[in-house]
Amino acid sequence: MSLLLTIVTVVLSAYIRLAEVGIGCEDWPACYAQLNPATEKKGITVLTEEGQQMAHYGARVAHRYIASVLGLLILVIYLVALRQGGKRSTGLLVPTALFAIMVFLSLLGYYTPTRSNPLITMGNLLGGMSLLGLLWWMMQREVDTGEVSGSVCSFRPLALCATLLVSLQIVLGGWSSANFASASCPGLVTCEGEILAAENVSGAFNPLREVRLDDSGAVIRDDALGLLSMAHRLFALLTAGYLAWLVRKLKSESALRTTVLALSVCSIGQIVVGVTTIWLDVPLLLLTLHNVLAACLLLASINLLHRLTPAKGSALPR
Repeated sequence: MSLLLTIVTVVLSAYIRLAEVGIGCEDWPACYAQLNPATEKKGITVLTEEGQQMAHYGARVAHRYIASVLGLLILVIYLVALRQGGKRSTGLLVPTALFAIMVFLSLLGYYTPTRSNPLITMGNLLGGMSLLGLLWWMMQREVDTGEVSGSVCSFRPLALCATLLVSLQIVLGGWSSANFASASCPGLVTCEGEILAAENVSGAFNPLREVRLDDSGAVIRDDALGLLSMAHRLFALLTAGYLAWLVRKLKSESALRTTVLALSVCSIGQIVVGVTTIWLDVPLLLLTLHNVLAACLLLASINLLHRLTPAKGSALPR
């Protein structure tokens, strides 16, 4: 239940975040990243010029209630884990991490509801993905999915590398989105400004970089944003190439057939959706789907890592 609610929460969070900064607006990209600090304060309802609530208001309400239920379920998981001690296959480490991340996200969402600080946006994004990955790993380790041959288990370091590459790609995509770089590279291989200038390279990946706004509240797009967007795209090709190579090595193992298929479908789908999103001028629903596929790719890579990791003990009886 927690895993399913986390998936829904991650999807709703991505949709809300992208909708609030103008993804899919009619006057793209002029209408993109128009932030008004006054509307980001806690308790203020965002209204359109006609005085109507934003179209994603329902998603915001659903996200709030689902996240609340999810928090209660994770609390129950943590309390049960404390009672059972080290009997579970993941011990206390994973349940404790789940509880800590949930508390962190709750405090982050309550005290800092803003889109103008990239670190806050990244905290929400990575916190949600971490919850999803840890819940999936915890559930996988409690299920006996059958043994694979010892020779295939030797590929575990490669599976770990795949998971790390996918995670880093999610970080790059999140950092690019949090800094509003979506409109800085309108073509597949073309970006605005001199993206390889020394000051842009040093500033693009500075974790303390700030979003600069003009007098109207619009984000000032500098050349460093183009570098962020292009780095995300190039690293996506690297990750997809590595996953294709790994899938080819493992495709002959019948016990991993479903896992390898899921990894292939998610990787290919992510590339296709990413390219289509750029060609169609970044529509909201397609970019939301891009976020969903990123989560699915993370789950697929974690599943592969689980299948290649020997069990430390038998699962508890059900």
